[in-house]
Amino acid sequence: MHHLNTKPAQFQRRKMKRFLSLIFFAVVVFMAMRYVSFNFVELFQSIPAFITFIFVDFFPPNVSDIKDYAKPVLDTLFIGVVATCISSFLAMGAGLLMAHNTTPHPVIRFVSRGIVTFFRSIPFLLWASVLVIILGVGVLPGMIGLILFGSAFLARVYAESIEEISSESLEALDAAGATYGQKIKHAIIPQFLPSFISWTLFMFEINIRASAILGIVGAGGVGILIKQTMDLFQYSKTATVITIMIVLILTVEFITNRLRERLI
Repeated sequence: MHHLNTKPAQFQRRKMKRFLSLIFFAVVVFMAMRYVSFNFVELFQSIPAFITFIFVDFFPPNVSDIKDYAKPVLDTLFIGVVATCISSFLAMGAGLLMAHNTTPHPVIRFVSRGIVTFFRSIPFLLWASVLVIILGVGVLPGMIGLILFGSAFLARVYAESIEEISSESLEALDAAGATYGQKIKHAIIPQFLPSFISWTLFMFEINIRASAILGIVGAGGVGILIKQTMDLFQYSKTATVITIMIVLILTVEFITNRLRERLI
């Protein structure tokens, strides 16, 4: 009887906790809205102006200079390709050092995780902005920014995937006296490969989206066309560039999804 009586009490406590959590969440949202002076009335009042701007100033797209957009589009695509390849290579090494089942020493794991956390905490657009100041306007600062951010992002997810690998094969190779390199080659890589492919393709999609807006800070790619046309109030040309960017991103997503289905 005592066991039966405790169930309604536990249910009531869980219900009360959920209710209090909901109240707390509502209070936080309300305080945040007050802090940033968010106003629903102003939001709804701005909708007509937004719609007018989109359908009057942006449309129809101006395709008179579309031939000049080929190079920035290719820059965007190849920045994504190069950044992804280099990022995945660097992240693989960092991921092996970060994972508890492959790190040579706990101190190395701690230090490598700290370094990766630092680089991952800085947005790629901020990296690009700083690198433009250091290296000047062009493709190189944007590419380096994507490599720094992408390496840190992939290192984290690679390490987590490696830590989820079954330990049985590693234990068997340990018992056979295998070296560290042999354990990585025969136990880690075969099991980690599907995750590696999946996350690398996902990073490629992110890099294409990111490289498309790097030009806003002068780091090359399609984004530089968006900035130029916006600065000159040529919004119909901006619409053309944005359309090209959307088509490029959707095409890349389609290709990576097909590759993921075939390779995994």
